[in-house]
Amino acid sequence: MNTLLKVAVLLSLGGTGYSWQYPRNADQTLWAWRSCQKEHIGDDQALLKKWLKFEIPDDKVTHCFIKCTWIHLGMYDEKTKTIRVDKVKQQFEGRKLPVPAEISKLEGPTDGDCEKIYRKTRAFLDAQMKNYRIAFYGTYDGSDAWFAEHPETKPKNTKISEFCKGREGGKEGTCKHACSMYYYLLVDEDNLVIPFRKLPGISESDLKQCRDAASKKSGCQVADTIYDCLNKINPTGLKTALNTLDEQSLTNY
Repeated sequence: MNTLLKVAVLLSLGGTGYSWQYPRNADQTLWAWRSCQKEHIGDDQALLKKWLKFEIPDDKVTHCFIKCTWIHLGMYDEKTKTIRVDKVKQQFEGRKLPVPAEISKLEGPTDGDCEKIYRKTRAFLDAQMKNYRIAFYGTYDGSDAWFAEHPETKPKNTKISEFCKGREGGKEGTCKHACSMYYYLLVDEDNLVIPFRKLPGISESDLKQCRDAASKKSGCQVADTIYDCLNKINPTGLKTALNTLDEQSLTNY
């Protein structure tokens, strides 16, 4: 992506700094659910079992889990605080599913509050959960079939560190962290930083500093810059965080 195009993308996204391609694929939707589960579940294994069955009880933790999943699926515009209904429609169409009439329930502002987003989207999810799961690869059959058709993607139950051996150069072949930074979701498929990604044990201020530095680069250098910046600021914290995420990449949630 050349500099002028990159600037245009940033402006079109209202300054969010990332550019996702739609419809989202099974690897990307699995990451969204897995990340939000781990971010919000704490030690409540009973609640986790419900989430894994796509049950969404009316409680404060689940409210924020639902907000998180809409964001991580790329279906929520944090600038306008609205569900990106056009992208939800595109996801259904991309999976050759009829666009449900209930999609109109997703329209309108939410003010960004977890509970309001939950209430805004609950009726749609209740009515369309079966097709929602198909649309976003939330079934084992659909997800497994996609991964089988895309061997170039990191398989399930495989560590990021193992998969990325020999793949860190990126498309340019000159970088050192292109593959792993993508799978740790610090950069997206267009080599733009992801502004809402959290790393365990790394402060938001450090992440922002390194995102800002990386955003001035292009291509696979974005990945290398964010890695090098975090490694310079907090090498022990970065190593621990990436080791944690690497171990978690073995799991299906």
